[in-house]
Amino acid sequence: MRKWLLLGMLLSVLGAGYLIAQVDLEEALTCDPTELVFNQLDLQAELDTFAADLSEDPTTALERLYETGLQYQEMALECGYIPADAGDLFVGTDIDRIMNILETVPGDPINGQLLYNDEAEAADGNTLGCLGCHRDDETSTGPQVAGTWTRWDEIHSLESRFEGYTFERYIVESIIDPWAYTVDGYPENIMPNNFGDRLSYQNLADLIAYLSSQDQLLD
Repeated sequence: MRKWLLLGMLLSVLGAGYLIAQVDLEEALTCDPTELVFNQLDLQAELDTFAADLSEDPTTALERLYETGLQYQEMALECGYIPADAGDLFVGTDIDRIMNILETVPGDPINGQLLYNDEAEAADGNTLGCLGCHRDDETSTGPQVAGTWTRWDEIHSLESRFEGYTFERYIVESIIDPWAYTVDGYPENIMPNNFGDRLSYQNLADLIAYLSSQDQLLD
């Protein structure tokens, strides 16, 4: 009787430990743990025939291995993993993920200014062309760079649309998803919406650092 009682107590303790681990796991991930496991098993199954495929068609087998590796990386990023070389990765379009990774990438305002002024190339090897529209004169077809932070602090941060936003998130959305919101007085949908494929996290962090320094007084 005592043996069964002790066994029951042990199982209870182990069960409690498992539940605690589950809670910690859910807090540690930015995705559903169960879905992550099933997705990983699906990817693993795709490689079950790798040895046979390699002997029949090495090129196709290696291509599948490479693509599966990319899918594994995407799964890890989706669940909150931040690699050591995060600054070199292209940012993509997932705003929440971008904000999470940017917390680990310090920005340099000088590099941001060079990018903004087309004096340095972005991660895709091309200049960004920001000054083509965001000029500090009456010919500007987009908001001027001067006073960017001030306009956020005194105008946009007070708009209900941006409740709970930080300056950083406002800038990220303005760059990565520019068609979602247009500042009053400017034409809609003219800013390119492909910067997620052009900017690295380091590029974006540098631009944010530069724009946050634009605290000139408004007219």
